[in-house]
Amino acid sequence: MTDKTPEQVAAEAEAKAQAKQQAAAKKQAEKEAKAKEREAEKARKAEEKAKAAEAKAKAKAEKEAEKARLKAEKEAAKEANRMPMQNDVRRPKPQTLCGQAWAIFDQVSQQKGSPASIGECMPIAHAQELNEANVRTEYARWRKFHGISGRIENPAKTEEKARKEQEKAEAKAKREAERAAKKAAAEKAKAEKAAAEKAKAEAK
Repeated sequence: MTDKTPEQVAAEAEAKAQAKQQAAAKKQAEKEAKAKEREAEKARKAEEKAKAAEAKAKAKAEKEAEKARLKAEKEAAKEANRMPMQNDVRRPKPQTLCGQAWAIFDQVSQQKGSPASIGECMPIAHAQELNEANVRTEYARWRKFHGISGRIENPAKTEEKARKEQEKAEAKAKREAERAAKKAAAEKAKAEKAAAEKAKAEAK
């Protein structure tokens, strides 16, 4: 075996040292690469998580917005379908029993050209088998809705009252005429009797 020269030994030692240094550098590089990969993976997952959270938040916001829109549309439709209100009274819907009573009040008022009286409306309500107490209650609400005050007379009752008063006046006039006629007849008979007595006395 040939002995190595000092230069060869030194060269080998340097080569080993370089190899060791290169191995350490490679190992360090691999370690740093893996660390970078882990950081990159961590960043990627964080980004995916952030995007997922953003997408979820966006979906939630869109869902809430849609819910709010539908609610607003529903409220708008409900408000549009609501009956008008006047004087703190809301008009009932036509298909309800209260609405049917109001229809009678409106119809009678339109026909006569002035506010209907409860007396004019009640026979129609009875014919439609509506509850009388409810009809009277709704009539009061109907009057308030239209701002109607004061007593509204039933023309039929007014005519009947006028007819009875006329009959009463005619009967009274007839009785007075009869009394006057009787009185006149009595006075005539008395005058005739007196004249006859006078003529008889003069004849003696």
